[in-house]
This record gives sequence, structure tokens and C-alpha cells, in this order.
Amino acid sequence: MLWTYRVFHDKDGYCIRVVYYERDGTLISYQKEPAMPTGATAEELLQDIAAFKQAFELPILTMEELDIELATLPPKPKKDRSQNKTLDQVMTELDLESAVSSNPD
Repeated sequence: MLWTYRVFHDKDGYCIRVVYYERDGTLISYQKEPAMPTGATAEELLQDIAAFKQAFELPILTMEELDIELATLPPKPKKDRSQNKTLDQVMTELDLESAVSSNPD
């Protein structure tokens, strides 16, 4: 999955939202709430603001057009989870329960 910032136009004006895509470019979803630049440091914040600016190089979107596009996508097949194992099963297979109970730490 990939994501990008995109400029949106709606009844309240313009904003930036995050849009999610498959690696092949197929739309997955988008955030309904506008994005806000953030960063743990001033440098990271500046990098995020630069990514916001890059959104202006792409066509402006509307929520309505993305909702229509999402509605026309075929449903994704459910993943086969029949081979999944529980944590207890994995621990038993790896014989971790006896290792954990025999270790006094």
C-alpha cells in the first residue's frame, strides 16, 4: 500500500487529505478528515510541509469523485485465513511454554 497527500476541493474550500493506493495505482481509500503537517522535530515538520506542497503538482480531487470511484471497484476477495494459528498453537509447536515455565526470570 502507498499513500500520498492530495489537494481536495469541497463545499468548505480547499484542504489536503491522505489518499491510499495499491502498488498498481488502484485507489484503496482516503481520509475524510483533512491532514495536518506534523513532525517529531522541526526538520521532520519541514519535510512534511514539503510533501504537502508536492500535492499541488497533482490534479485536485473531490470526495464525491473518489466515493464514486471506490463504489465502482469490485469487492476484494477475502483472504484465506484457514491456515492461521493462534499464539498458543505456535508456542506449543515451538515448545516455548516449557521454556518459559522452566526459566525463573
